[in-house]
Order: sequence, then C-alpha cells, then structure tokens
Amino acid sequence: MKFSLHSVHGGVKNIDEIHQRAQRTEELGYDGIFLGESHLSSIDSFQTLASCAMITKRLLLGIAVTNIVFRHPTVIAGAAASLNEISKGRAILGLGTGDGPVYSQGLKATPLKQFEEGVRLIRHLAQGKTATFPPGKIGIGFTINKPAPIYVSAEGPKGLRLAGRCADGVILGTGFDLRVFEWAKQKIREGATESGRNESEIAIIAAGMLCVRDDGKEARKIVRNRIANRAHHNFRFTYETVPPEELDGVKKFMAGFDVMKPMEERVDADLVNDYLVRRFSIAGTPKECIERIEELKSAGVEHLMLTPARKVYHESVEAFAGKVLPRFR
Repeated sequence: MKFSLHSVHGGVKNIDEIHQRAQRTEELGYDGIFLGESHLSSIDSFQTLASCAMITKRLLLGIAVTNIVFRHPTVIAGAAASLNEISKGRAILGLGTGDGPVYSQGLKATPLKQFEEGVRLIRHLAQGKTATFPPGKIGIGFTINKPAPIYVSAEGPKGLRLAGRCADGVILGTGFDLRVFEWAKQKIREGATESGRNESEIAIIAAGMLCVRDDGKEARKIVRNRIANRAHHNFRFTYETVPPEELDGVKKFMAGFDVMKPMEERVDADLVNDYLVRRFSIAGTPKECIERIEELKSAGVEHLMLTPARKVYHESVEAFAGKVLPRFR
C-alpha cells in the first residue's frame, strides 16, 4: 500500500521550508508528495516539484490538481512531460475542472465535454504522440522516456465515468467510506467499458484529510474545517452517495457553505458533522488510524493521498510515520 502526502506547500511561503518538508517526507518512508495548484497564493507547483526532484531520490511527485482554465492543455502536457524528465519518471499529473482559485477570479469551471477533450489531448501529447492543429501536426519535441500518468480528480458519477474513459488514474475525493468506494469503482468501470478499456488499467488514489493525536476526539475536532471544502466538492451536483439518514445534515452543511470565503471560514464548523468527519478523514489515535486503513486495504485500496491538517502538520506527519506506517510495511 502506498502513502502520499498532499499539500506539502500548504500555507508555506518560502521554498526552503517546502524542500525541508519534501526531504523529511522521503526520510520518513512516505511514497510521494502532491501539491495543489493555487497560483498567486502558493509557489508554482510545477517549478516547486522540479526543484524537489533535485533533492529527493524516490518520492513520487504529483500535481493534485491543476486545471485547463488557467493553463492551456498543450502547456500542461509540456510541463508534465518536463517534470517527468527532470524527476526521471516520478511525476504524476492530476487534472480537475477548476475550483476555488477559478471561482475567486470570477471564472467558471470547465464544462465536462471540453474537459474530457483536454484530458485526452494532454494524455496523447504526454505519451509522445502528435496532435492535429490548424497549421498541422504538433507534438512534444524533446525525448519522452516514460509518459507521465494523467489522473483525473473526480467525485461525481459523470466525472468518474469520464476518468474511466480517458485517464490513467483517478484521484478519488469521495473520502474513505467503503460503500462509496465501491460505488465509485462501478462508475469508473462503466466509463472504461464505454471506451473498450479494462478497469484494471485505471489506478485509484483515495484522498482525504489526516490528523493523528493521542486524543482521538481532539484529532477529529482539528480536521473539521479543512474537511469542508472536500465535502462540498462531493455534493455540488448529487447527493447520490449520501445515506438517507445523513441527508438532512449534509443539506444543512451545503446551505451554509460559501466557496468565496477563505478556506478556513467557508462554513460553520458545527455543520461539519460526525458523518462528514469519518467519511473524509483518517483522524484519531494511532490505533484508530490503523484500524481504518486496514479496512481500506482489505477492500482493495492501494494508494492513499493524505492531507495533514495545517495547524498540526508536522506532528501528524511524524506521528503517522512513527506509529502507523510501520504496520503496513
């Protein structure tokens, strides 16, 4: 089972600290780091990961995620291929339709039809193939020893089927509820079938929040605000994955969520109920975290992308590596 950390540069304003975090992540035995794309508020993710490639040896280096609102698909393809060359085959590119940074500038997320066309073009070019443009065929002009895998970040049924049709993998933001995991795999399978693919070709990274404390209740309290954005992603278009007994609470949460506010202020923490905390995080004592992960592993989950709560970032990273990771090595 693989364990990667997400948003290693979250809240960090200088490259030295990011480098320290990347090196420490490798020392502790994690498998990868993923950086989000929040231009202007964070150091550029592609440039940051390229520099991290120079000071690490085995870490997977992932973008989770960028979009084609701010970056043209050909620019993304070239950047992904470049990062993979610089890192000697350790890059992973995650793509989404656009979220907070897009909305905050008065722009809109990419419609799914246009998004799928962009994913296919990026993947095609990143594999070293040419694409046809009005002036003629164009491709990446430098050597591609190994294509960078292209992942789609998806939570809803349409996005999951899209990923099944055209991506190398899925960054699954639906959380850690095993019923939802099976539902998501079925949607990915349906998309794969539509394109004549085998679902085994599509890797899945299950993503959620992380907080490890000696006091489990304290850990779950800490992650409440940071879970809000992930939960909102899931329920923007459908409540299909919400159990009937939890529907009222989820609807109240959605009604109180404001995407235009700063990350930590988008919803009242009291609206982030116990169901949302359990679904979208692995938070608790080391023993509780081990039990959750063992459940996921038994269900076939092979790769976790964990976002440590910012206020206890270092404590959670160290505690997880020292008290949880050894159980799975």
